[in-house]
Amino acid sequence: MKNLFIKQAMVLSLIVVNFFAYSQDAALLKYNFVKGKTYVIFSQLDNIVTQTMGGQEIKIEAGILSNSEMLVEGIDDKGNITLLATLKNASISTKIPAMGKDTTMNFSNLDEQRRVVLSSTGKQIASVNLNEEKVQKMISSINQFTRLQNLPGKALKIGEKWNDKLIDSTKASQQNPVNMVVTTDMEYTIVGKELKDGVELLKIANSGAMSITGQGNMQGMELYVEGTGKSEGFSYFNPKASMVVNTEANIEMDMSIAVTGQQNMTMPMNQSMKAIVKIEEKK
Repeated sequence: MKNLFIKQAMVLSLIVVNFFAYSQDAALLKYNFVKGKTYVIFSQLDNIVTQTMGGQEIKIEAGILSNSEMLVEGIDDKGNITLLATLKNASISTKIPAMGKDTTMNFSNLDEQRRVVLSSTGKQIASVNLNEEKVQKMISSINQFTRLQNLPGKALKIGEKWNDKLIDSTKASQQNPVNMVVTTDMEYTIVGKELKDGVELLKIANSGAMSITGQGNMQGMELYVEGTGKSEGFSYFNPKASMVVNTEANIEMDMSIAVTGQQNMTMPMNQSMKAIVKIEEKK
């Protein structure tokens, strides 16, 4: 049962793991990819899970590092972008003091690929796996490493806002027996300009309210997950490159996991996460 909650915590970490996303002149907030260019993505997720079960509190500290690449294969007449997303390297660390566990798994030369079609605002239209799943089965879909922050697709000035609803879902699998849905109502605000490495960027603050639901079955027992959460963070948009180049988010989730069947119990779970994503053009 403990292993189930460890796996569930990793899945929940990733599905939330999304890319969160001058002057008083309005900046057009959309993606302007160039066919043939490749972009490098660095992702980092630090996650602390506190699970209470049978009166015992279990603390799990987990971390994920990954490097991915996105090749722009084409752009159609509507501005939709076809990307070849490749997960290159990943590292997964887990520490459970109460169980005396402290492990790190490193994966290199993965080349796990997915073809993704996005709109010019970053919304995913379609995606498909192109080869055998390896690490993907352990840390959820490679799609989580290639998703871009959604943009409004219109010109906005400093101080202006926009809203978006994000819905992430995972299907039950051997690694995760629960179908999960996380819905986040996001608000974005352009708060100003900052100079980073000699480049003037727009800073975008974001905050969101989350709801979590899930249901599944494990060894004849029914599992139900419910919870709420909040997300706060910021991102940087490069107007010249028309690209979100950096995002950071702090996420808190409080959930309850109900088990019915051979055993009947309800277990609270808290997750505290920090996610960092950086994107740059491959030289």
